[in-house]
This record gives sequence, structure tokens and C-alpha cells, in this order.
Amino acid sequence: MCSIIVRYIKLLYRYVHKCYFIMSSILLLIIIVMTIWKFFIPCALLNKSKKNYNKEFYLKKDELHQSEIVKNEKFFNSAMVYLDILKKYLYLNKLSKEINVYNHIVCQDDVLSEILLKYSSDGVDASGIALLLQQYPILRKLETGHILSWMIITKKKLQCLVWDIFPREIRVYNRIHASFTEGIIRILDQLNNSLYPTILFIGELNGTFIDSARSLGIEENYIIDISNALQYQLDFRKLRQGDRFAVLISTMMDSSYNVKSKLLGARLYTSGKNYYIFRANNGKFYDREAVRLEGSFIRFPTLKPFRISSNFNLSRLNPVTGQVSPHAGVDFAVPIGTPVFSVGDGEVIVSTYSKIAGNYITIRHSCHCVTRYMHLKKLLVMPGQKVKRGDSIALSGNTGRSTGPHLHFEIWVNHRPVNPLTTNILNIDKLLGNERIIYLNQIKDIIPKLRFD
Repeated sequence: MCSIIVRYIKLLYRYVHKCYFIMSSILLLIIIVMTIWKFFIPCALLNKSKKNYNKEFYLKKDELHQSEIVKNEKFFNSAMVYLDILKKYLYLNKLSKEINVYNHIVCQDDVLSEILLKYSSDGVDASGIALLLQQYPILRKLETGHILSWMIITKKKLQCLVWDIFPREIRVYNRIHASFTEGIIRILDQLNNSLYPTILFIGELNGTFIDSARSLGIEENYIIDISNALQYQLDFRKLRQGDRFAVLISTMMDSSYNVKSKLLGARLYTSGKNYYIFRANNGKFYDREAVRLEGSFIRFPTLKPFRISSNFNLSRLNPVTGQVSPHAGVDFAVPIGTPVFSVGDGEVIVSTYSKIAGNYITIRHSCHCVTRYMHLKKLLVMPGQKVKRGDSIALSGNTGRSTGPHLHFEIWVNHRPVNPLTTNILNIDKLLGNERIIYLNQIKDIIPKLRFD
């Protein structure tokens, strides 16, 4: 009887042991298959289906990104950001005959130089890759799952590289002139209990502020807002290569998964000094002391600043008469036919011709202020006409007593001329009372986020 029981126990042990072995093998096989699918199949499929696009492209979205978004019930797909960056940057290269964009998911042991050389099907100039790696050695630290997008333009020139370090940071490398400039986009925690993250753009000047901000993919209207708000604090023409800026933007998603954004604040660092702007609840921009930055006026009566051929000088020697006579305004060396704009809301009180001023216009604004525009080719407004800030009022010329094509521009306050390039008397709007308290409390949360490191 005992021998029979022992025999049955041995058979049962062998059977259970065999089943356990089979189940363990199946489980191990499932793990191996899932690992291969997760890390190798996406790379193989993406690299196999490489396709060049001329002036437009589609970026295959990484499933890892999508699952993370759904899991956290938040919306911010970093792939959308650098897709938008590249699209916005395309127009800066309109003169290029060919633009090709490529994408790659980094796999184990991938090296940047090998990726760019292998997957740029039309070829790429190796010297551009070497220059990029020399400037930014951090690009040698790619990790599995990171996403790369890069742009090759005419003559196989590496123009732009976008490195998506999921889920918190994107680095953008743009070639401007003879070198690359690094821009950083960080996805920050929610601000003021918002369900959606804020985005911090960190850039460095290489060329103009406008081009440097554009190369990061910052929306054009935000760049204009920053330029208009800071134009009374600093001269953008005096910014230097290497000056830094940070721009903070909030995001929000509607029920249709469309992302809306809003400029919250910006910081520009130049010549050892910081310049800040912040958006108040009324939609206007103010500085750290709650003083409005935009004011009711724009700084220049032209679309962009032109060279100053004669500055404001009340003791100037007149180049025509040779006598000392006040120069109550600023002369801009603009080509004939350049559009001239009203710098503020007001009423045209003079639009006529004189032997000295040529065709000229005088506009009366609020706060006891008058502006004058002289030596015009063509007048586009009439006396009594109401104009708004930025309205086109004339075309520049060379009429009247003039030694060459230029625009003479004056600002008079309380019947006295002031220097249009330095006056800040127009910036008189401040937040007061409870509005000021709310605003100052809001910017306490924003200022620490406008960091460069």
C-alpha cells in the first residue's frame, strides 16, 4: 500500500513540475516578444518607411507618448511642438530650392553622426555634423526612446536638429550664419492650479531677436508682443550675440483636442541687466512694478527701425543753411515710398505741403501730445480724419528742404519737443489698488520659472 502511494506522489510531482516548466517557458517567451516589439520593431518600421518631404512632412507619433498622455489625463504632446517648430522655421529658408525633413526614434547604441549619415537618404554634409557635435557635446548622450527630427536644405546642408528628450524637454539646434544656436523648450508643472502644463522657451541671440525667437518656434504674434512691450525699455539694435531670453507660455486644450496658448511673461538679459514683461488679467503687458509697457504709442513710425541719419539736437548746425538751428526730431534714412504709420491714436490736424517740411502731417493725440511726419512723397490722410495706432498715413519721400530721401519725425509734449528715441513720458499707465495686488501676486509665481539654467 505504501509503495502505491509513493508511486502516485512521484507521478504527481513529475506532472506538476512539467506543467510549471511549460508555463514558465511560455511566460518567458511572452516577455521576450514584448521587449522586442517595444524597443526594436518601432525603430525598424520607422527607419524602413523613411520618406522625404519637400516643404511639408508628417511625423509618426510615438505610442509611448500617447499612452503617457492618456494615463495622466493631461494633454501635451511634445511631438506636436517640434513638428510646429520645423514648420514655422521652413519659411526662413524660402530661398532654398530643396528642404527635406527626417525623423528617427533612437535605439540602443545609436550615435548621432551615424543616424544622420545613414537615414538622410539624399545625403548630408559631414562637416555640419562635426560642427554641431563640437559646439554641443551633450548630443553624444542620446538614449533609447528619444526622438530626433532634422532638416537638410540645398547642397546637403544640416540646417536644424530637434532632440525630443521625453517627457520634459526638447532641444532645438538651428544653424544661423556659420554656427549652430541651441534653444531649449521645457514642459513645466501646472501654473495657478491649471490642468495643463506651461511651456518655457529658452534661447540665445544669434542675429536679431526676431529671428532667434522664430527659430525656436515661438509664435509670430508673441514675438511682436514682446518687441512692442520692451521697445521703450531698450534698443533692440544694440542687442549682442549671446544675449539670452526666456518666454513662458500657458497651454489649454478644448473638447476637440485643439491646443490654445497664451503668452504669460518674458525675460531678456543683455549688458548685465534683466528686462521683464508680464501679462495682467486685462490682457495688457506690465513690468515688475506694474507699469504698463506698451503704452498707447509705438516707438517708430515705420514697420522696422531704419538707420538714423540725424539725431535729435536742439543746437544742431543746419546742413543746408550752415546756421545753428534746433533739430526738433529724428531723421530716418528710409527709401522713397516706404509706408509711414501713425505712432498712436489721434486726429489729423495738418496734411499739406510747405517749402521747408515738404509734404507733412501733424497728428494730435491725447495727453497733450502731437506728432509730426515730414518730407513725405504722398499723403494718405486728410485734416479732421481719425487715425489709430499703426494706421498707414503716408509714403516717405524727399520733398521740401531735404538733402536726400528720409523721414523726419517729431514728438511734442505740452508744446515742447522731446527726443522720440528716449522719451518715456508716454508710459504713464499703471495698475493701482486691488488690480496691482493681484498682479504682483501672480508674477511671484512666474518670475522663478523664467530661468536660463
